[in-house]
Amino acid sequence: MIINCKFWVFKSVNLFLFIMIYCLSGTNVLKGQNTLYDENIIPSISLYLPPDSLADIYNHPTENRQHPARFIFVTATQHDTLENVAIRLRGNTSRLAAKKSFKISFNEYVSGRKYQGVKKLNLNGQHNDPTMVREKLFYHIWARSGMPERRANFARVYINDVYYGLYTNLEELDKVWLGIHYADDNGNLFKCTYPADLDYLGNDPQAYKNISSGAVSGGRAYDLQTNETSDDYTVLVDFITALYSQMTVFQTNVEPKLIYKNMLKALAMDVGTGNWDDYAYNKNNYYLYFNPSLGKCDFISYDTDNTFGVDWDPIDWTTRSFQNWANTQPGEKRPLAVKLLQVPSYYALYAHYMDSLNSNVLLPFNIFPYIDSLHDLVRPAAIDDTYRTLDYGYDINDFDVGFVGTVDSHTPYGIKPFLTKRHNNTVTQLMDIPEMEAGAGKYLKGSPNPAREMCYIMAPFPVKVQLDLYSAQGRLARTFPAPGTDVFPLDLSGLSAGIYYLRCSSYPQAYIISVQ
Repeated sequence: MIINCKFWVFKSVNLFLFIMIYCLSGTNVLKGQNTLYDENIIPSISLYLPPDSLADIYNHPTENRQHPARFIFVTATQHDTLENVAIRLRGNTSRLAAKKSFKISFNEYVSGRKYQGVKKLNLNGQHNDPTMVREKLFYHIWARSGMPERRANFARVYINDVYYGLYTNLEELDKVWLGIHYADDNGNLFKCTYPADLDYLGNDPQAYKNISSGAVSGGRAYDLQTNETSDDYTVLVDFITALYSQMTVFQTNVEPKLIYKNMLKALAMDVGTGNWDDYAYNKNNYYLYFNPSLGKCDFISYDTDNTFGVDWDPIDWTTRSFQNWANTQPGEKRPLAVKLLQVPSYYALYAHYMDSLNSNVLLPFNIFPYIDSLHDLVRPAAIDDTYRTLDYGYDINDFDVGFVGTVDSHTPYGIKPFLTKRHNNTVTQLMDIPEMEAGAGKYLKGSPNPAREMCYIMAPFPVKVQLDLYSAQGRLARTFPAPGTDVFPLDLSGLSAGIYYLRCSSYPQAYIISVQ
């Protein structure tokens, strides 16, 4: 018995050592600890590589130079280590920024390896966003709107024990991602970057392969991401050919080739979030997935940091008409956006998506608490992030102001003011559309807004019930007796500056007033 007991102890020790060696080798992923995209925490990601390798990456920012590194993922309950992951720079203009963005590949040197179910990570530095939450906020709205989710959270990133700052940890859009969201993941996925306007150049696939991306790292504007060996652009050419159809047969030719509802919803989200660096305005930053089982193309937005008030052009994206969001200046072609909205049934559906998104997901009263939670979650990591100050000089005061006010000419709107003004202007624009049927009876309008002591409210019909004014925190600030008319004043004197919601039982949607 004693001998058997010792033998068992000996076997147990060796089994334990085997398991430990197997785990540390980086070929195993701890089961049941799916924390990679946990939105409620900020994990730490540490990367270790020789200093000369890191210097080589930084000295060649426009190239995709990869180097092996050790990867360590740490939360309060886990500490995982993988050897021989690949690290390189990623992004477009961010490659030239002081705070750079990185791509981590788990399968570059170990074929087929995944970590917590994924092969790659995208660590985005958000160098031009003083709040560093805009891209994450967009993907939250994207998922809430019923689109194929792209998981995202935040992480503290360390390289060779130096804190490189707060990063957005974004899920890779690849075959693994396709397998999660599509029953058939064998189709062609194209990454489309400037100047990918989907203009028709004839039936020769090479004409589309020859279009160079405007990205600083080069490559194709229509870049095939799956089935690369075949390099078959036939489905893309067929799709663009259908877009080239005359309007008399456009719907007949395009509808069998496009999941048009997702495209219209994506366009509505671009408007609601101010995503101008998109297909419709800037012929940039989208994926096309050609699902072979359906024989249809799906549209997916990405690289959404230039949103919610970040700007490069002298255009007020809060007031731009959602009916004319696309860039239609001479020489600019956007057939997927422009011609799609010339089909009456598609246009009516687009207006419906715009109304639904504006009335629910993007309603400031609904989205502001989530934005506040992002602010509180990332602020400690933002305070410690000195790299984010290197490009625009943004300090922690700019971080706080970026949620509620103007930071600079590059960020003329804070996130909340942007959403408030975009929401109210969308309401006004929707009221002018006959296709919205009873939509005109849903909304209140006001002027001036922002207001100081008085705001005049205009209603589609006389208001015969009491109106209540709530603060952004949901507290009742003031009540107004039933005016009995369709145009009436609201006395706002004595109210603290901020966002208020005017609610009336006759109208399902609150009217938002900014008091200065």
